[in-house]
Amino acid sequence: MKKILKYQCFDLAKALVVYYLVILLIISLAVIGMNVAGGTERSGLGFSSEFFCLIVGLCMFREYFYLFMQNGVSRKKIFAGACMCLVILSAVMSAMDVLALYILEALPAANVSYMTISSTLYSGYVNNAGPVLRLLVELVISFLVMYVFFVVGYLISICFYRSPKPGKIGIAVGLPLLVVGGMPVLMVAFPEVFARLMSFFLFIMGYSDTSSGNPFIGMVTLIVLSLVITGLSYRAVKGAQI
Repeated sequence: MKKILKYQCFDLAKALVVYYLVILLIISLAVIGMNVAGGTERSGLGFSSEFFCLIVGLCMFREYFYLFMQNGVSRKKIFAGACMCLVILSAVMSAMDVLALYILEALPAANVSYMTISSTLYSGYVNNAGPVLRLLVELVISFLVMYVFFVVGYLISICFYRSPKPGKIGIAVGLPLLVVGGMPVLMVAFPEVFARLMSFFLFIMGYSDTSSGNPFIGMVTLIVLSLVITGLSYRAVKGAQI
């Protein structure tokens, strides 16, 4: 198990380093450019980490599954190693994102803001909370969000791997169309349905436009969601064949 975990973590750490180098470059150029130009508006940079997590999850099943199965590793150990690796990556990324948030807030001349889920949904709560409580809320929410995106991508990659050719085409074409085209169509064609879906999402996340929100409700929701997706992923891995 240690060798499985070590191999995956070191392999994915390369992508993680490249990602944060790119983010650092973007933030540096944005801070320098906007302040040199004398702009007064703040430009936001956030939620890119969640997309990175999703992409990593989409890419990490097939290669590792082939490699470990050929070396006699059981599916249970493959799945456990993947989950432990995703937990470690989620912890590292949540710490990096919260660190970036605090650094940019501390820069008086910065016109660039780094957004996280907690700083967006629960801004009233985190701004009024003490420094220790705020840090804990930011770290826990960010960690859970990262892990959810990781396992969602991982589940999709398993489903893609196990699907016949028509199913693979449907997943490869259908999911991007659903995200890129489905949401705008739903917003325009069925605004009431979209509004209710958004209201339900914000409700289960503990957001309220009349108060500071409750991040602990969001934590419970994210924990339940992550457990459900992880369970579905385990069942999918058990039936995967080379």
